[in-house]
Amino acid sequence: MSLQRFNFDFDKTSDPKRLAIANLVYTQVSTNVALFPSPTPGMLQLRDAIDEYQVGVIAAGNGDRLLIGQKQVAKEKVIKMLYQLSHYVLMVANGDRFVAQQSGFTLPKEQTARVLDVPTGLEIEAGNQSGELLVSVDAVKGAASYMHQYSTDPLLKEESWVTMNCTSSKCKLTGLTPGATYYIRVGAVGSKEQVLYGTVASKIVS
Repeated sequence: MSLQRFNFDFDKTSDPKRLAIANLVYTQVSTNVALFPSPTPGMLQLRDAIDEYQVGVIAAGNGDRLLIGQKQVAKEKVIKMLYQLSHYVLMVANGDRFVAQQSGFTLPKEQTARVLDVPTGLEIEAGNQSGELLVSVDAVKGAASYMHQYSTDPLLKEESWVTMNCTSSKCKLTGLTPGATYYIRVGAVGSKEQVLYGTVASKIVS
């Protein structure tokens, strides 16, 4: 999976949680100099901003509007710096999740391809018109689409298959030769382009 962002929203979390994240990121990035040699913003700037924000949170606890406003300014400064730093980390990591994890930022869960079931319940019926076949299988959970394939080669050589891509587990094959025997199979296509084919069945086209 391409690593393009971290899993956070600093604008919506609480002051204590935001400070905890900021302190963790500061510690991780500043101690992993080999991985993050030239962070932007600099670590001294980030440390000062975090300390200012932490003081502001404590001071604003008495409800004074002026102090609350000062805390908000300090908070926005830290948020901006954390976003800037996250972009730097992603650039340095260049898709490497291990490197990105060393920054202290939280990574989104890595997506894995769903394991599809083999299509079953293949049915082949004559269509309403000559040269048509109606092909269907039981719907496969997680399938993004289906590959309905046919061949007139009894040896079923891979290059002999003709494919019709359908979003449904049902598909109409047209333009077939009446009197010819067609071999049919259906493949379920997953989100990661994996394809699983069901069994092959044959039908003489009317």
